[in-house]
Amino acid sequence: MKSTTLSRTIGALGVAATLSACASNIPLLNAFKPQAQPDKVAVQQPEGTTGVGMNQVDQERWWLLLNDPVLTQVVEQALKNNTDVRLANERLNEAGALLGLAKSSKYPAIFGQVTENRARTSRSTNSPFVNNNLTESTRLGIGATWELDLWGKISAQEDATRASFMQQGYNARGVRLSVAATAASLYTQIRVLDLQVKVLEQTLQSREAAYKLAQQRYDVGLSNELQLRQTEAEYQSVRAQLPDTREQLSRAMNALAVIVAGNPPELQPLKVENLQLTKLFILPEDTPSELLLRRPDLSAAEQQLAAADANLEVARKAFFPSIGLSAFAGRESFALEKLFTGPAKVWNFQAQITQPIFQAGALFDARDAAVARRNQAVLQYEASIRTAFQEVYDAIVAQREARERLTARQKQVETLTEVVRLAQLRVDNGVANQLELLDAQRNLLAAQLSWASAWQQQQGATLLMVRALGGGFKREADKTASN
Repeated sequence: MKSTTLSRTIGALGVAATLSACASNIPLLNAFKPQAQPDKVAVQQPEGTTGVGMNQVDQERWWLLLNDPVLTQVVEQALKNNTDVRLANERLNEAGALLGLAKSSKYPAIFGQVTENRARTSRSTNSPFVNNNLTESTRLGIGATWELDLWGKISAQEDATRASFMQQGYNARGVRLSVAATAASLYTQIRVLDLQVKVLEQTLQSREAAYKLAQQRYDVGLSNELQLRQTEAEYQSVRAQLPDTREQLSRAMNALAVIVAGNPPELQPLKVENLQLTKLFILPEDTPSELLLRRPDLSAAEQQLAAADANLEVARKAFFPSIGLSAFAGRESFALEKLFTGPAKVWNFQAQITQPIFQAGALFDARDAAVARRNQAVLQYEASIRTAFQEVYDAIVAQREARERLTARQKQVETLTEVVRLAQLRVDNGVANQLELLDAQRNLLAAQLSWASAWQQQQGATLLMVRALGGGFKREADKTASN
């Protein structure tokens, strides 16, 4: 298969062009125009690999694309048990309850009332026509209060609360994305470190055997002390690397246990033949600029801006008078047995208009604070957009370079394996000494460890692209939603 260069320069992802396209749909983006455009990045599909368009990625279960059942178990266990995910869900539940409270403010509040009253008045202030200063009364009825929303203040409060609820929903989705990506990253790291431990253990055995052989040759005078000490140094070098790698493996396993909030499933050992190039995420040529709005952090920032706008409207409407209505109907009597007689009927209706006159500038300060919070939300939104574009470009470059790095490391391992074989032949035939073989073996070990690290970096680049795109998106669903 010939190497093909996909003509997907991601022109829609150019910062200035994208922001212009989004300006009609995203509040306040007309004012956001970066001074310089970054260089366009071409996405290339390496030879012998399969590209994956984003229409093939499930936004919520993107890890299925990696086709690893154990990874799927790890991620789903993390999403089920992780404390951060559960905490985000509870915050969403709280925001939903607050939204319900805000909605109820638009309707009258109806209440029932039962009052039993006993009071004793002062004898010195009693009327001369009253013979007893002890009074009793019973009141039973239904009342209602209602604040009229003539100026839209209560509706604005509901809008602000609804935007906050939506923001918490996107925050919860962002937490799920972060936890899933972290779990997948730790899973990959553990498998690579486990492979490196095995490589070091095998190398240590061969170094130990070489050292013992060098000691025997030195004892019978077939080699000099320099060769013996060089062999010993190589043995001790590998021996020193092994504890560090084992410690890193233990730390990664502990971190994964914390992420999944329990014991993770048994991880299959990674083998050298599994270190193959994974599928490449390809951004389509007609990628819509609205793609980045699928990112939870951008959606949350947008809802935060909407909430700030609504809260500013609430602060402005506080200058208008508030109109309240209250009513009560029931029965009241000094004697309980007369409570349900005709004369015991009572009712009242009250309309109240409250207009702020003097509050020492409190309303103006509240409005100015709302303006400042709204401006902060604008700046945070713009910063989130800039960060999103940076992360997408970084992910594109990371994928390309990671794959090239892994291919080069693979070739290096193959070459150095042949070098070790040739060096061994030279030593066996007496053409070279043991130091030449040790040097070749040292280079091969370093290349093998770097090869495993390069595979981990390639997996990490894939996860970086997933996170940069908010988990992916389905093009058909997007077209339906946009119509």
